[in-house]
Amino acid sequence: MVFCYPFPIKLKANQKAFLKTAERWDFIFEEKRIAGYKWGNGKKHILCLHGWQSHTFRWKKFIETFSKEEYTIFAIDAPGHGNSEGRLLHIPKYSRLIEYVIKEQAITYILAHSMGAFSSLNLFHLKPELSPKKIAVMGTPGEVSEFLELFSSILNLNGRATKNMEAYIQHYFDATPADFSIAKLAATQHTKGLIIHDKDDKEAPFHYAELMHEVWENADIHVTEGLGHKLRSLEVVEKVVAFFND
Repeated sequence: MVFCYPFPIKLKANQKAFLKTAERWDFIFEEKRIAGYKWGNGKKHILCLHGWQSHTFRWKKFIETFSKEEYTIFAIDAPGHGNSEGRLLHIPKYSRLIEYVIKEQAITYILAHSMGAFSSLNLFHLKPELSPKKIAVMGTPGEVSEFLELFSSILNLNGRATKNMEAYIQHYFDATPADFSIAKLAATQHTKGLIIHDKDDKEAPFHYAELMHEVWENADIHVTEGLGHKLRSLEVVEKVVAFFND
């Protein structure tokens, strides 16, 4: 999705407790306070980026597994998520936020899920000079144009209404829906990548991962079954950590 208003999700006690183990480094981005977290003091700087309706806690098992002597692990709550302020989050906004953090914290590795993955690839498509040494993307969505078609079908919108939505996107973002295509973004990536996707992902269909793998010359793919979009598994954690350690 290009732009959305997330629903606030209250953090649970165990989630708050884990986040308190981090060093907080909140900052102001586009007039909103963004919650930042840091673990470790290693020379390798990795940034963890969650997806839609999520927050930093989703990276708990990864953060606990990475060596704190080898890595400094950064994570942020996107606007309107977790402990961050804001109401609006869309792909260009998330991409700008990622750019800000990369520059501020000298990030060289990216671990991202869902909308965080798409927004990262969008940034590196637009500004390849910011590309990290390695990037692992999980459950990456595919096409904004496909979402618009589904949205129009569900609401039974006529052709004129659909064209008006496309015109709004063009005006608001100075880009067409077709510009937000994972095939287009992945084809321009030159950094070493790891694509992780589940065959049963209902939110980001698996064929997009296959398409990414076809056009991303320097990326490997790891396919899971039965994990769905969230990809919560020790198998996935170990695969990601091994990828960055290699």
